Amino acid sequence: MESTELNEMESLLLNVERPIFTNQEKFDNNFQKNGPSEKKKGMFGQLKASCCSQCSAMKSSKEFWFGMFPIIGWLSKYSLKDQLLGDIISGCTVAVMHIPQGMGYALLGGVSPIIGLYMAFFPVLIYVCLGTSHHISIGTFAVTSLMTGKIVSQYGSRDYANSSISEHSFKMDNISSNYYTNLEVATAACFMVGIWQTLMGILRLGILGIILSDHLVSGFTTGAAIHVLVSQTTNLLGLKIPRFTGSFQLIRSTVAICGALPKTNLAEVVVSFIAITIMAVHNDWLKPWYGKKMKFPIPTELLVIGIGTAASYLGKLSSDYGINILNHIPTGFPTPRSPPYELFPSIIQDTIPVAIVAYVISLSMAKIFARKRGYEISSNQELIAQGAANVFGAFFSCMPVSTSLSRSMLQESVGGETQLASVVSCALMLIILLWMGPFFESLPLAVLSSVIIVSLKGMFMQFRDFISAVKTSPLDSIVWMSTFLAVVIVDIDIGLGVGVVASVTVLIYRGHRPYAATLGHLQGTEMHVDVELYSAAVEAPGIKIFHWAGAIHFANGETFRHVVDSQLGVIMNPDVPVANIEYLILDCSALSYVDLSGTKILTTLHKDLMKSRGITLVLANCSEPLLQQLERQKYFQSFPKSQVYPSIIDAVMTIESSIRCKNGSSPNSAVVTVD
Repeated sequence: MESTELNEMESLLLNVERPIFTNQEKFDNNFQKNGPSEKKKGMFGQLKASCCSQCSAMKSSKEFWFGMFPIIGWLSKYSLKDQLLGDIISGCTVAVMHIPQGMGYALLGGVSPIIGLYMAFFPVLIYVCLGTSHHISIGTFAVTSLMTGKIVSQYGSRDYANSSISEHSFKMDNISSNYYTNLEVATAACFMVGIWQTLMGILRLGILGIILSDHLVSGFTTGAAIHVLVSQTTNLLGLKIPRFTGSFQLIRSTVAICGALPKTNLAEVVVSFIAITIMAVHNDWLKPWYGKKMKFPIPTELLVIGIGTAASYLGKLSSDYGINILNHIPTGFPTPRSPPYELFPSIIQDTIPVAIVAYVISLSMAKIFARKRGYEISSNQELIAQGAANVFGAFFSCMPVSTSLSRSMLQESVGGETQLASVVSCALMLIILLWMGPFFESLPLAVLSSVIIVSLKGMFMQFRDFISAVKTSPLDSIVWMSTFLAVVIVDIDIGLGVGVVASVTVLIYRGHRPYAATLGHLQGTEMHVDVELYSAAVEAPGIKIFHWAGAIHFANGETFRHVVDSQLGVIMNPDVPVANIEYLILDCSALSYVDLSGTKILTTLHKDLMKSRGITLVLANCSEPLLQQLERQKYFQSFPKSQVYPSIIDAVMTIESSIRCKNGSSPNSAVVTVD
């Protein structure tokens, strides 16, 4: 049956007989072309339309409130029967993960572990109301916590620089009027990150997320994971070294750790080894085995923290073996207080990378779940939601929040349907904040650092992205490795900048030399293909058809002209007319954009070909946006519109008909029959 259908498909013929359109204008008139679409406007027109749409939306109260508070939309359609159970189970599971990750990642920011639990409560409530993603888990994230820790170490308490962990870094009140506590710096950074994200959302700059490519983000987060690993080594080994800031801090920290190795606390090494071994064995061997039978994972990290706390308390590990523990953990809510506004001018520049990275990580995860579950997200509303969450959290002793990859995947995989799962998680976190904080006061810092180290496995596995890129796209591998090396060797912020520069450079390079080819006609069809790829393709006498896939702009204009000349064979002797070529047809089907410099190059090409070489330039297959660009740039003041054709075949047949007329043949022979 399939063989018969295949034979019938192969025997199908296409017969086309139509008039030749001798220019684009006749084609437009024949098919009653409409005027420019209202939706297709210039940049300023689109910005004006966006502002007008926002104003009109504000006039329509329903659209405005649904857009500003997406919770109204999904909550009004919420199904208690189909979604509630999944959200409850998901929320409880994620809350369990919030405890170890929140407490551990707070250490990366140089603040008390209780701050990580605050971050799992206050900002989350704001995102639930304003966010458009149904599945991401807002709270602590290793990379943003590390970037915040860099700001904290630069502007925070000087006492913190003298040891890996200091009680001064955990104080909730200012210890001096001359400088700020780590918590004050962290909350100031949180506020500024929120302001930046909110401003970008209001200005509709959600598109800025595309400046960080997947390979850039992968290399950046992998390099940041190296920083996290080195920073937690002091707790794993029980060492006390100065905390370095500025460029090459990772190298200096590594040298200091190597110098302090003789002072290693063996008791903390044993605790770290046991904790890491238990979690690694569970994650790599046991979890894949029972995961096929159980839907819900065993909270090994929380169990390790509980066992570590009990062992530390009962065994008096702190007093007898010198193991560092959390000590005092306050209960209840923190006192609302405003961040130190006088610190804002100092950190305003440092918080920009944190705001961008936090947003890009969250947006990438939100897009993954949106595509998988079939709903839409708004990049601009995501900026506003995260910005508002950070601004609100700054008044409740929070660091900048972002999306945790592991928690988000867990929230979706165990049945989470909406952000109501986050509300359930917040309810459980409320119980912990009000009553259960003191239970973790005996927890060894080595156990928390072990939790962090084990959680970095996914980031270290991103080395596979580099290996894959080397095989499939060497330029992308350069972006990955340059970002990674800059982050590791120099600094996190510098590495992000290097990654952006490398990514943009690769983008420009690819646009600098796009695909170009000479096209020939396949007999019996209307198709024109690359003559180097298809030996059956035949070039029409006196006509050269040139295909350029990409844009023509200031960066590749000279390359475009050089390639055209090389196709015409006039590189060596530009003043000598090209034999047997009377027309150059530029196939614009893949020509996406022409800027002002590109327009000047096309104008110069037209004049040079006509005056010096006797070749007529012809444009074919121009898209409507391209024609509008050329029209706005006044290209047709020097280039006749009669030399623009709706397709290559129309251009070729019109030219051949004209040649026949000159030679005394009938022009009516220019009728296309494809069979």
